[in-house]
Amino acid sequence: MDQSPITTIRIALTKRCNLSCIFCHREGEPVTNGHDYEMTPSDIGHILSAAATLGISRVRFTGGEPLMRDDIVDIVSAAAPHMDDISLSTNGVLLERYAHALTSAGLGRVNVTLNSLDPTTYASMVGCDCHGQVLRGIEAAYAEGLTPLKLNVVLLKRNVGELDALIDFLQDGMVLQLIELIASREGEQDPFYQENHVPVAPIETYLASRSSSVQGREKHNRKVYCLPQRVEVVGSMHNPTFCRNCTSIRLTSEGYVKKCLFDNEHLSKISDFSDEGHIAEVLAAAIKEKHPYWC
Repeated sequence: MDQSPITTIRIALTKRCNLSCIFCHREGEPVTNGHDYEMTPSDIGHILSAAATLGISRVRFTGGEPLMRDDIVDIVSAAAPHMDDISLSTNGVLLERYAHALTSAGLGRVNVTLNSLDPTTYASMVGCDCHGQVLRGIEAAYAEGLTPLKLNVVLLKRNVGELDALIDFLQDGMVLQLIELIASREGEQDPFYQENHVPVAPIETYLASRSSSVQGREKHNRKVYCLPQRVEVVGSMHNPTFCRNCTSIRLTSEGYVKKCLFDNEHLSKISDFSDEGHIAEVLAAAIKEKHPYWC
């Protein structure tokens, strides 16, 4: 089964987070004890310089929560000379504080997790009464032109009834990204998955009925519904089509290269962050070995 070309590197900047989302998969990393090594802005600059020689032109910074890094602006600045597209996934709690400085440093766009427009429902999903902070962060990022600004919504039974309201919330330059709940390693028999999972097929049928057109994206073979607001659907990853159309390689906050979110076997460590030839070799080997996890 052929694998799509790798054009993106996803770098987890930290395992730390200021929320406790009930659905969090922690980017495939174990819970931190707070003392793990975190790559420096210089480390990341060398990594991205090496990655660019392999045809990688896009970087997404993730976590944990990347805005927990006090040096997040320096990290984006280090990435800017090497990448054509710099994006960041965030829960939005600290986004208002950093939006302007990040834009000036070279950040192009953000994905913000906004799982509910209702503060009580939101708090039940993230373990924190910070809904207002997230909305202000979205407003600040939008005002800075960090678009397309994607609003990530993990679909659960408790928020699926807000679909129309979330669509109406969108402004020009925003995209609603509906994400099907990922099962744990226990699979679909996991009690949490069974209690909360919402199938996306009926939702896609509904969106298609409202859309003026339905487009496709290469990444994960996703569909984009134009209502005219743009709504993307990220279906369950447990299928070969999803995996075959993955265009990313991953890097943990400590510098381990991962071929896939769930593939924690035989991880390669970047042992010398200043040696770009070594970095390129480690990345190239991982890309060569990458194959659809679900096949």
